[in-house]
Amino acid sequence: MLFNNTEELKFKLLNGLIKWVSFLAFLLFFGCNRNIEFEESFNFTIELISGDDQIGLQNTTLLEDIIVRVVNDTGEAISGVTLNVNIISGGGKVNKASIITTDEGFAKISWELGSDYNNSIEIYTSSDKSSSVVVNAIAKYKYVAPVYDDDGWEITNAGDLLLNEKKVYDAIDEIRKGTYRKIHSILLSVNGKLILEEYFSGTNSFGDFIDYDRDTPHELQSVNKSFRGAMIGIAIDKGFIQDEKVPISGFFPELDYLTKDGKEAILLNHFLNMSSGLQWDESTDLAGFYETPFSTAHTYVLSKPLENTPGTFFEYNTGTSFVLNRIIMNAIDTDYETFARNHYSNLVESSALPGTGEPLDFRNTPRDMLKLGQVYLNEGKWKDTQVISKQWVNESTKVHFTVSPNSSYGYQWWIRNFNTSTQAYNCFYAAGFGGQFIFVIKELGLVAVFTGGNFNSNMSIPYEIMENYILEAFE
Repeated sequence: MLFNNTEELKFKLLNGLIKWVSFLAFLLFFGCNRNIEFEESFNFTIELISGDDQIGLQNTTLLEDIIVRVVNDTGEAISGVTLNVNIISGGGKVNKASIITTDEGFAKISWELGSDYNNSIEIYTSSDKSSSVVVNAIAKYKYVAPVYDDDGWEITNAGDLLLNEKKVYDAIDEIRKGTYRKIHSILLSVNGKLILEEYFSGTNSFGDFIDYDRDTPHELQSVNKSFRGAMIGIAIDKGFIQDEKVPISGFFPELDYLTKDGKEAILLNHFLNMSSGLQWDESTDLAGFYETPFSTAHTYVLSKPLENTPGTFFEYNTGTSFVLNRIIMNAIDTDYETFARNHYSNLVESSALPGTGEPLDFRNTPRDMLKLGQVYLNEGKWKDTQVISKQWVNESTKVHFTVSPNSSYGYQWWIRNFNTSTQAYNCFYAAGFGGQFIFVIKELGLVAVFTGGNFNSNMSIPYEIMENYILEAFE
């Protein structure tokens, strides 16, 4: 009987010891993980002490750290609470993805902003997101000079050539924050030097989302017209075409049945300045033109009846512009691609072949678009090489027809004035559907290129950016 009592006593002592060890282990475990104990025992409030709504530069650490404080429902500071930090928008990074509050309940977070304009992070406890706080910051544009790419462009800093370069940076911020939407790129060159190059993601005319960069060719739409006009000028310079006053009919003897009844008077320059007199409605005839096979597209255009005396009336006509390709093909003694490569692309240090594709098929990089503008700015020269004659450049960029109070047309180039708060600037430019532009202002030595995706909205946004920001950077 005594033996049984002793055994029972030992069992009770052992069982008690196990309970005490388990309890001590529980205390030890949760003592090392105080945040878990506290988070299950208290209702937390995370107070944002400082650092909200700051303005910094993109990809740069904010000058002021984010400071928060954790308190319980009685207002007492809680130490040892693990806070998680999550980037919601804007990219960038924080110094720690999680941080433990100090004895006074504080936590400090260092934040490097991302590349987007609007940045935000969320701070919360691991067990309860309902008490989270969101901190916001603005990442202003941080200028970085364009990258040297061994493509012929000399690079320099914007501040070296602009009196007030901050105006240009403000324009970039307006694009980044969404004031000006669907801009895909903006490039500036001054006095033959590339000073600004920025790209943005967007959707092309086929609905494809593209992360644009300097190596991504962009659809040019009607900017192709200015490339084609340049190629006609080169063909004249090289003697393949006598001049721009020759009849169109001479290039298409096999279509003599389509160049009668007054059409004999249509000259090459009438195709260049949109005054062919052929009946054409861009809003309706263009659809039929694009449905026509590439090989017979010129026949579609020439089959249109004569509506006005050639050379007397401006009628914007993509069809006649496209026929310029066929005219070159019929005039030169080699294939078009070889002609374009030897007489243009190689001379301007480019691999792109201007104007050789079907109407919606030709693409080019914005840097190469900028080169065409630079050649025309420099009276036909790329650096010291005469690519197009000075005479052709001048004839192409002078007014042949006044289209509206501030819009005129030359040979496949538009002409207009830009007005800032203090000055007016004469500009000739290439323009394409969706917001594709090459602006040339000789007075400032400026070439500006825009590409965009405003196919169903306001494609004239670059005009506003030019007047309100870029031109004022020179003043």
